[in-house]
Amino acid sequence: MSNILFRIKQISDNENVNITSLETKIGASKGVLSRALKNNTDIVSKWITKIVENFPKYNTQWLLTGEGFMLKDVDTDSFTNEEKVKLLEAQMALMQENRLLLKENSELKIENLKLQTENTELKKVHSDNASKQTA
Repeated sequence: MSNILFRIKQISDNENVNITSLETKIGASKGVLSRALKNNTDIVSKWITKIVENFPKYNTQWLLTGEGFMLKDVDTDSFTNEEKVKLLEAQMALMQENRLLLKENSELKIENLKLQTENTELKKVHSDNASKQTA
């Protein structure tokens, strides 16, 4: 998932809405964001602009780069302990999800390498068989 898509998902989670509701809020067709999230593909800048316009409390720099706070003008001293706990729990959940995705990514890389090796071996066998048939 691209980083911007990941942060868009964070916005939907923070707003307690699903991606379909977020699509409706920004005027996107159903599936514009959900397909991009599912397929890990890019979205056009128009939708990022619409998110910025419709969710002004979110830091644009954070949305685009991941730098800074998620929310504009965050004063962590003004958070209640309950809010701080909720934020920490959300951060821990995201970190756990990230660990799982990294593990899955590593496993998929290994599987991909095995399949590439198998493909190379099959091509060699096919080539050898083709050579024997023409001889």
